[in-house]
Amino acid sequence: MSDDDFMFDEEDEYEFEYEEDDGDEEVVGIETKYYNAKALREDPAAALREFQLVIDEDNSNGRSEWGFKATKQIIKLHLQARDFDKVLEFYDRMLDYVRASEVARNYAEKSINNMLERVSSNADDQFSREFYQRTLDVLKETQSERLWLRTSLRLAKILLQQAQFDELSVLLATLKRSCEDERGIIIMERGTQALEVNAVYLEMYEAQGVDKPFKDTYMQCEAVKSAVPHPRIMGYIHECGGKIYMSERCWAKAQSCFFDAFKNYDEAGSNRRVEVLQYLVLASMLSESEVNPLSSPEAKSYENEPPIRAIIDLVHAYENRDVQAFERILSSDQSAILEDDFIKRYIADLRRTFRMQAIEGIVMPYTRIRIGTLVRILAATTAEVEELLVALILDRRLKGSIDQENSTLLLLQDTTDKTQYEALNTWATNIESFMHTSYAILS
Repeated sequence: MSDDDFMFDEEDEYEFEYEEDDGDEEVVGIETKYYNAKALREDPAAALREFQLVIDEDNSNGRSEWGFKATKQIIKLHLQARDFDKVLEFYDRMLDYVRASEVARNYAEKSINNMLERVSSNADDQFSREFYQRTLDVLKETQSERLWLRTSLRLAKILLQQAQFDELSVLLATLKRSCEDERGIIIMERGTQALEVNAVYLEMYEAQGVDKPFKDTYMQCEAVKSAVPHPRIMGYIHECGGKIYMSERCWAKAQSCFFDAFKNYDEAGSNRRVEVLQYLVLASMLSESEVNPLSSPEAKSYENEPPIRAIIDLVHAYENRDVQAFERILSSDQSAILEDDFIKRYIADLRRTFRMQAIEGIVMPYTRIRIGTLVRILAATTAEVEELLVALILDRRLKGSIDQENSTLLLLQDTTDKTQYEALNTWATNIESFMHTSYAILS
């Protein structure tokens, strides 16, 4: 971080033009002293001394926002020097101003929020946790509920990154209770916060690899209706739903969830959109959907991304039932497609779905076909092909039987088509009408 950035106070809304010193020895005001101290960017030690003088003068005259501002600048200087003990010492002093309501509430909250951002990006994990905890204690005292919630969620992210799951569970339970009434029902006005808390729960359960609470939490998210969270959060929740339905082999539901996740991530500008687009295409092929998700305007802009380029070729092979191309892509593009562990889990399901569709196309013109021929075309084993044929027959996608003795698939062909039945029905109706007319005339 540069000195310019470090010494810039985000909350200051003043601009000053400094004039040359006219030689007068008059005592300058505390405000000017503060800005003179900020001007000492090239000499942190001198800046520290000047800011301390501002604080001393402010204390002697009754504390004001200038002492608060000077304390903030000292914290930034010590943070730049990575003197964390001094950072905590002066941060406690800064929080004393907040406790005593000696600065405007909104300004104090904004200052704390900016400090948390600086600490999160410039300090080690243990120090960050201590810094956050001290902040939370003060926010609880001053009943700054909104900032307390935001700060708690940030701390939850730190604990998640550190895999401190026990401590994280306690914090999340506290956060969840803050969003519920005494009956355990989510307060309508806090639906958005409830979803944010549950999103962290989902991340924790996914990291731990525990399926049941992962699914239960997702279903709780689905039940929340009074919420307008950030699209990135909704994208992650929908992504989790897609993964849950994929594990249950509910391909169509997974496809719907991944589509919603992709749209949310795209709206948020998240890099996750490319990965989720791959999952969407995978779920679409597994559900045997006739709609190609890559044809949508949102997806077209990503078709030149390497992982998407590889999966587009796979989709073309899938749609054309091109067995050789399909297998070649899976083997030659492993770095682009199979580097994702989630996709790897479902390659066997995808290959099975593809082979079943390929078999339907291959056998269509025949009344019988040797199983060995299908084995050769599909580059599969005899046992694999026979298992696929049994599944197709049981699902009534093929009408036929397997001749085990001769290793042959026997197919039943309809001898009469629908048009013939319709013609016979029309002829019978006409005869019946003619008979009624004839009886009426004779009588």
